[in-house]
Amino acid sequence: MVEKIISAVKHCGFAGIVLLISAPVLASYDEALKLYQQKNYQESLKILARDLNEANDLVSGSPNYNIRFLAAHCHWKLGNIQSAAAHFQRCMTIRKDSIDPYVDLAFCYYDMKDYNAAESTAVRGAKIKQDALLYYILGRIANTRKDYWRAKALFEKANSIDPELGISYNALGIALMNLQKYSEANTAFSVALALNPGSAEITNNLAQSYDRLANLQKAKEHITRAKNINGSNPVIIQNYQRISARQL
Repeated sequence: MVEKIISAVKHCGFAGIVLLISAPVLASYDEALKLYQQKNYQESLKILARDLNEANDLVSGSPNYNIRFLAAHCHWKLGNIQSAAAHFQRCMTIRKDSIDPYVDLAFCYYDMKDYNAAESTAVRGAKIKQDALLYYILGRIANTRKDYWRAKALFEKANSIDPELGISYNALGIALMNLQKYSEANTAFSVALALNPGSAEITNNLAQSYDRLANLQKAKEHITRAKNINGSNPVIIQNYQRISARQL
């Protein structure tokens, strides 16, 4: 099965975190953000470093939270995990009620396969707010450790908090497949696909659940769709070849 680790950048909402920045710094920040989006992380960091005044971290109206948050993501992309963590942790101090630094730092640690650090960060964040993404990342960690029952419970918690978090339904389906609960997995994948109808990954996973349920016709339909969406994915190609070769 194909499982894609999402980037927490998709959930941090850069557009919404610049409201307190003065006009000159806002223009500078926008330039840094544009460079980030262009994957020019080093140049983005140069601008952010120029505008960051550490003494103003706790000054009301300071742009430091926004600057540090973007800087953390630049360092993350460059593989500078200690620097990324330092900025995220400072963001936690600046805005004690913001869950975003916990979510993104947990994903950052997960990407680097530091599962213990990812877990402790997510647990700390969950004490501030019951956030679906925190339970999702905890579920991912449990899945990685092959603790599928715990993963199942954590993904279900994430889904109860945010019923439209399609990635969590997909991950729940994977945990259920590992528990050999194929009918339940099929339901989870179906919900995930309804929320993300163009996903080759979820379509592929749904095909696998139909295959395990001995519904070859549905399995063939979905694996063909998955191949049509992403015909370059080696896992999808392998599954397509295996399923399409079988007789109804």
